[in-house]
Amino acid sequence: MKKTFGFLALFMLLTMVSKAQFFTLGIKGGVNLAQLKLGNELTMNSLGANFQQSLDTKTGYVGGVYMRIGNKVFIQPEFLLSAKGGSLNILKGGSTADKQTVDIEYTNIDIPVLLGFRMGPFRINGGPLASFNVSKGATLNETIKAYTQNGTEDAFKKASYGYQVGGGLDLGSLSLDVRYEGSLSDVTSAQFTNDMKFTQKGNLWQLTLGLKIL
Repeated sequence: MKKTFGFLALFMLLTMVSKAQFFTLGIKGGVNLAQLKLGNELTMNSLGANFQQSLDTKTGYVGGVYMRIGNKVFIQPEFLLSAKGGSLNILKGGSTADKQTVDIEYTNIDIPVLLGFRMGPFRINGGPLASFNVSKGATLNETIKAYTQNGTEDAFKKASYGYQVGGGLDLGSLSLDVRYEGSLSDVTSAQFTNDMKFTQKGNLWQLTLGLKIL
């Protein structure tokens, strides 16, 4: 009974604060257009001839909840489930004549914390991002297995860090956002037998539609 009254009181408090336009709670969803880029250290070794950057994009979903605290200047933390990926070209024997394109897929829980500025219905925002891997495709691990010294279990990092920058438009209870996301740390990493590393960083464009519920 006490818990029920506690949740009711919290809901009423959030409702009153949101009416003052200081606090907003909402849900959002949309799409990612993602790429993966090879780390520079691989290109410095002869083994790098077997791997080639692919500019193909991977389309994935993104969805979750957001909070906006503040009015003209605001902080916006979010909790999102985000499907990402990219492609990698494998050159057998270092020859482009025998090229295999490998699709890479993974899903992260993303927690961006953005600082923003509102100008009428328009917003600009940016800030740090923490990503935690919750699922991954086996294709990348299988592809680089022959080049690793201790398996491929650690190819995908459990956690990575990056940033998001972009802008948005608020129309009543709806909000539209376009953002660019970049990596500050490796998304994947595998140790080769010759002590060289295979690493990748991710980047993407994200388009989402949000609905204010408080």
